[in-house]
Amino acid sequence: MKYLTRLYQLLAQPLSVACTAFALLFSTSAFADSAAGLKVMDKKACASCHDMTGKPGPETVGLWRKGPALYFAGNKYNQSWLKEWLQNPKQVRPSGMFYLDHVESGKRRDMIRTTSFPEHVRLSAVEAGHVASVLSAKRTKTALIRAEKLDPSITAGSAGELLFDKGNGCMACHRIAPDFGGLSGPELHTAGKRLTPEYMLSFTRDPNSWNHKTYMPKRDLTEEELQKLVNYIISLSGGVEVVASQSEESVADQSGGGEIPVFSEEEGIESAAKNYRLYCMQCHGISGHGSGINSRDMAVPARNHSNGKYMQARSDAELFKVI
Repeated sequence: MKYLTRLYQLLAQPLSVACTAFALLFSTSAFADSAAGLKVMDKKACASCHDMTGKPGPETVGLWRKGPALYFAGNKYNQSWLKEWLQNPKQVRPSGMFYLDHVESGKRRDMIRTTSFPEHVRLSAVEAGHVASVLSAKRTKTALIRAEKLDPSITAGSAGELLFDKGNGCMACHRIAPDFGGLSGPELHTAGKRLTPEYMLSFTRDPNSWNHKTYMPKRDLTEEELQKLVNYIISLSGGVEVVASQSEESVADQSGGGEIPVFSEEEGIESAAKNYRLYCMQCHGISGHGSGINSRDMAVPARNHSNGKYMQARSDAELFKVI
């Protein structure tokens, strides 16, 4: 009511004075929303699971396996989705934020232990609105966003799923329907409403420019293929809500080549075991038999790495190139 009363008062002022007053009124309102959002986030201890700053330090160690980084949330997420999701949180990653925290051996393949998933806090509509406003203002990777532009006219049509699955193997890790697709990556059947199109373009182009710990590979895609792939993903949720997001390039060429790094035996074994757990077990499984959590929906079956005869027949150079 106080804002309505103030509006009536402003209408009686000269135009220039009224415009200035309007700007002050709404900037004050935005500041109040931001302050309220920060208060809620502090009360709910959001920083205990999410990286809010992007600055390495003791307080951010290990957060990558608890929840997604939010210091560029405004570049990544659509604000309306954030507000809705915070009121009714649903699992975006079927296997949890870090799949190894929730995986166990099964009879036919590794299984996800859903009982170990932590429960996310639920916010009221007012709280969710305030927090969504705060998160949407976090745009530390805008330079990447500005480098991208979605072209809705470049689509794969009926061949979209073929490009997504057979062409690039995306379904091995991602679901395109509630119970269809891989488990270790975020589901994509709501991505068009959840993510900004520029973010999808940028992240698919170069995942490491967003998250140096990601186990999503950088694909060797043409610009046309990239546009088709993102438009297909958007179509899974029935459309897109336009907001801003990002791009760039780094990460080594996946075509192979180059010299094989040399490690000491102790260093090499430790590094290999750690990397295998992080990047390989999701498809090849805890036992290495090719029975990981994603194995059910892989277009090409995961190789059985416990087959010593086959593995020993491959040279180090061949294995290095494949990896």
